[in-house]
Amino acid sequence: MTKKKLLLTLISLSLFIPSTIYAECTKEEINNFKKIEDEYKVTYEFSEETKLYNITFINPVPDEYGYMIKDENDESYVTTDLTTIFENEFGISDIKPGKYEIEIVSVTKSCDKKFKIIKLNLPKYNQYYNDPLCEGIEEFVLCQPTYDKDIDYDTFSSRVNTYKKSHQNKETKEETKEETKEETIIVKYIKDNLMEITIVSVFVIMVVITVILTAKSIRKSRRLE
Repeated sequence: MTKKKLLLTLISLSLFIPSTIYAECTKEEINNFKKIEDEYKVTYEFSEETKLYNITFINPVPDEYGYMIKDENDESYVTTDLTTIFENEFGISDIKPGKYEIEIVSVTKSCDKKFKIIKLNLPKYNQYYNDPLCEGIEEFVLCQPTYDKDIDYDTFSSRVNTYKKSHQNKETKEETKEETKEETIIVKYIKDNLMEITIVSVFVIMVVITVILTAKSIRKSRRLE
């Protein structure tokens, strides 16, 4: 290769080099993030109205670190351009159900690193939510607003009926267990206090007999008078 061609090649390659070159993070920067790592949290809330999610991001140091969201196809979904809710708290609305990978990355020019990765699974809207079969068992997983799997109505109905039967059996067993427990407590009390109970019972019987005899004696005396 001639010097002229080599020079042209180097010039061409230089056009593709980013103007900003990020440096490796120092040990101090890495240690500083470890101190606040647990403060970075992501929460989400399902909207029954839109059937989409609202996500909240906690970022204690937004000037140094930011969030980047990637969907299950590893495509960037949204970057650090989030709506401010409160100080150090940001949000984004109307996120579709799916699996996401949330990266906490450096936003400074001195450090280029993914400091933490949070995996988020946002389940789909449950089409059987509020179905009449769910009445009384709203806590059952198939009666919740969201469910991550696709099932047909026959499967839904079968699983709901199975849950209801097991739930009823469980309640019956718990009631029987509670009654047995109460009976056991009563029997144990009687055994532990048998002498006292016997003495009190005899005393009560003697009092009753005495009252009866006294009443008869009074009536007899009145007749004689």
